[in-house]
Amino acid sequence: MVFGLLVAGFIALAHGAETSRPLLPDAETDAMLAAEINAFSRDLERLRRFMGAPRANDLDIGIHDLMPRDLYFQTLTLWEQTDRLSFEILRTRAKPLPTPTGAIGPQDALRRLQDAHEHVRHIMRQLQITDIGGSVEGDGMATLDRFNALLNLNRQLNLLLERHISPSDVYQQVTLAIGYSARLLARYPDAIRIPEEPPFEPDKLPRDVYVRLSECLQGIVRIFDRLGLAVLKIDTRQIDLDRLQPGDVYLIATLIVSQLNFLHTHLGITQPPPQPIYPGLKFPAHTYQRAAILQAQLNQLERFLTPGQAMAPSPASP
Repeated sequence: MVFGLLVAGFIALAHGAETSRPLLPDAETDAMLAAEINAFSRDLERLRRFMGAPRANDLDIGIHDLMPRDLYFQTLTLWEQTDRLSFEILRTRAKPLPTPTGAIGPQDALRRLQDAHEHVRHIMRQLQITDIGGSVEGDGMATLDRFNALLNLNRQLNLLLERHISPSDVYQQVTLAIGYSARLLARYPDAIRIPEEPPFEPDKLPRDVYVRLSECLQGIVRIFDRLGLAVLKIDTRQIDLDRLQPGDVYLIATLIVSQLNFLHTHLGITQPPPQPIYPGLKFPAHTYQRAAILQAQLNQLERFLTPGQAMAPSPASP
């Protein structure tokens, strides 16, 4: 199981506190984030060339976000992928870092990014790649916002792994999202916490899963709008769906989990959902089927919310 730590990290964060307003980075922190992203990109490109791995083309997946919690979850994915790369090359793993306590701020994302970068530098030192931090052509990160720069670093890291992010990893994240949604629906006696799974439809591609998950994310945006919560921006009209890979779909799934994780915290739900186990070999069609359950759950949440009505914590909520 490649990304079990990331799943556990999402669950652990359900115990923390968060604010409904974005803690935007100040100029100094933002400059440090930009510098660290560029340095990470240069070293990653040098390592990629040394390994002879393919280069990932930049892909805007239609999501733009400055929320510290979502920046943090992208750096958490980076940390997990670099730790996995260290295991594959050097057979060593790092000790998991503590989960932030309290509201997640830009500094938390910066620290996790720095830790992930140190993984890359350690690998380069062990492989005797001496020009760590040297300039390389075409890193392209300066033209991207922080969020999409982190997304593209994650896409490149995935191509360096021997065991790439797979549909099974996406399936596991969707299962975790279903667990979060079931906890939220438990607040409503008439809700169906786990809707019936629809019939299996074969021959699905990552693009199909992405479209369904993006619809789920749009539903979460509408829920957040009704609650007056800050939320990411989505515009999927310009995406080349045929270029999408499981790793790209995985990033959408982690975004969904991060939003539901925040909603749990905002509503004072202290008991996290059960951690899903690795499901074994799954295909995009399985995840497409699984995502329909999540979509049905989110549709229920929308119906239970009336405009301007907040979901007040219930004494009987889990």
